[in-house]
Amino acid sequence: MADPDGARTPEEFTQALRQLVSETGKSHEDIANKAGLTGNTVRGITAGKNWPQQRTLEQLVRACDQDPRPWVNAWSPLSDARPRAERGNAKNLQEQIDALGAEMDRLHSQVRSLQDSLEQGETGNRRRERRMRDAYFDFLAQMPTPDFRRAELESAGAEMMAPSPLLTYSEPAYEATDVNSFLAGVNVLATAERLPQLALYLATSPSFRAISTVPAYEIPDSNAIYGYVKSDVDAYLAKLRAGVHQYLRDCTDGQTPTQPGGGAIPRTSPAAVRRG
Repeated sequence: MADPDGARTPEEFTQALRQLVSETGKSHEDIANKAGLTGNTVRGITAGKNWPQQRTLEQLVRACDQDPRPWVNAWSPLSDARPRAERGNAKNLQEQIDALGAEMDRLHSQVRSLQDSLEQGETGNRRRERRMRDAYFDFLAQMPTPDFRRAELESAGAEMMAPSPLLTYSEPAYEATDVNSFLAGVNVLATAERLPQLALYLATSPSFRAISTVPAYEIPDSNAIYGYVKSDVDAYLAKLRAGVHQYLRDCTDGQTPTQPGGGAIPRTSPAAVRRG
């Protein structure tokens, strides 16, 4: 029968505990369930891997249907004699506390860093929205007015008697229908959400067709046949393009817009401005 009185070393005490559990004929799990412990705890103690605390020892012995007092009496001097490091002494405990504190500090730092990133992201989004809104208001304030003069026609004299008489404009002009169609597209795209598309519209639509004459027989019956002075339209397009480019720069903190292949977007001459 297992007896703790003869145990003079921790190993002998562990052997007595192992014998005690074995004599019950029950499994470690059965003993653990009865003692209110875990199977791993019982296995660790009986295998000598873990030295039991007094309360654990008492629970284990009672589960084996024995009085725990003799076991506690034998356990106490052996427990006091064990090296403090094996018992989880204050130094080791402090090291664990320090390690846990360091881990908590690291986790706290990560959380703080994440919070800062989120706050910076929110602040950055608000700044970006405000910057784009201000850029759009600036664009509207500087957007030129399409106030074009109609080109005047000069009499062709004897040419009026020709089978297909022509009248000559006093200065180069653009067909009004083409310019009006272009302005309709500008009006649709000149919004905060679509201004980048307006920049693309200015750069990729076909050129206006410059005209210098108009068939004389089309003039009397229709006031729709006329042209806009070319220099007025060119000046308007140059100011419009500059305003759109300034808007794009303002939206990117003043950075110059770049092409897909790299490099700044080249500025085009007024005559090269396109329409659709």
